[in-house]
Amino acid sequence: MNESGEKPHDGVLGVQFEADAAMALEMADLAGRYVDRGREHQAALDFSDASIEAADGVGLQMYEALPRDGGGPSLEERRHALASELGAYFGETFIKNHGGRWGWVAGSGNRVFGLRTDSGLSAFPLGKARKRLQRAENESLSALYAFLSGWTETQTRRRETR
Repeated sequence: MNESGEKPHDGVLGVQFEADAAMALEMADLAGRYVDRGREHQAALDFSDASIEAADGVGLQMYEALPRDGGGPSLEERRHALASELGAYFGETFIKNHGGRWGWVAGSGNRVFGLRTDSGLSAFPLGKARKRLQRAENESLSALYAFLSGWTETQTRRRETR
């Protein structure tokens, strides 16, 4: 059993998942901080599906405004905080609108923090946000959100027709 009182269980493709209630609270706090950042940039981040595109755009603007040279550990901390807050906002928005939980996904001998949708998919919004802000990936957070949302809706309809 884990802290939330649940047994770890297997999800899609036999990947084990263990919910983490303490980290879920931390993600909610980080998402709230991102909403505050959005407000400072006149972006309405209201945890709606439609707000993911705005959250992505604001994150890119804020990341681009950070200094490129020097900065040292403080700059890296600001970059990390921004990516973490954006990833947490993504995850919290998904959970509020489509269901899911924060926790640890185990596979290949290691554990990675991520999101498990109610339909059993694992996603890693914190890593995705970091890669997106660094421009290591061109695909927007909106595209991942649409995929996860579509999969969740499809699985829900399948269960309802059985």
